[in-house]
Amino acid sequence: MNIEKAIQAISSADAILIGAGAGMSVPAGIDLMDQESFAKNYPAMLQYGFTFGYQLMGYPYQDDRLRWGYLSTSLNNMLQLGKDKSYQNLLQLVKDKEYFVLTTNIDRLFHKNDFPEDKIYTPQGDTFYFQCKLPCTDEVWDAREQIQEMAKNVDPKTQYLTNEDLIPRCPNCGGEVYMNVRSGGFFIDDPYEQGAKNLNNWLKKNSHKKLLFLEIGVGYNTPGVIRYPFENMYNQLQDADFIRINADYSDVPEGGIGLKMDIESALDYFLSNQE
Repeated sequence: MNIEKAIQAISSADAILIGAGAGMSVPAGIDLMDQESFAKNYPAMLQYGFTFGYQLMGYPYQDDRLRWGYLSTSLNNMLQLGKDKSYQNLLQLVKDKEYFVLTTNIDRLFHKNDFPEDKIYTPQGDTFYFQCKLPCTDEVWDAREQIQEMAKNVDPKTQYLTNEDLIPRCPNCGGEVYMNVRSGGFFIDDPYEQGAKNLNNWLKKNSHKKLLFLEIGVGYNTPGVIRYPFENMYNQLQDADFIRINADYSDVPEGGIGLKMDIESALDYFLSNQE
């Protein structure tokens, strides 16, 4: 069975490079395709024709009161998430190995689940930091308190922000603000340069060891960040293993191990059957 091969690959690895996509956060409660939770958490948005969160990714709002009414509520809901079983299981699985995390997720759940900062690289940004959308400077700032304050001032019947003075503005130029995430040419990536250096240093140190590429919940939204690079690195290394956990896209390069199963079940099984 593939899952038994996967357990053996984890056990025999000296170093594990984790690649985590959006699927990793679904068990924790972040699923932009989930219509049921969307209707429960944002019932006012249904009147505007929206039925799941992914529809609002990059949506061109005509009114900043609705934009920040929805964004502040969704960000605040994300902010309230704490430790998650799947993240904790993954940490237990790799904690005694040399490991590093490359993730496209912008939810800080790896940080919240006790993965060290210097072992995490988030090239797509951090949704709890804001920046000028021009941008007029390279400054980013922690917006968690700002998010919480906005979320307290949202009309549940309209999803509108009721206090326009709370609409975020750049402290330098007074212009439009957005999350510090890779969603356009305005993205400021300076805060993530150290993470990129840490990953490169980790690869230099560990590429000659028995290396495992452990890819979890990575699809085809941004395959150029994790999926394709992982395949390329695996194909170039003679003594590496490759595991891909994905309920929809579990195909793997030759010699790799594809697990077409949900992440929570896979990590549960790994942990309970560790060699």
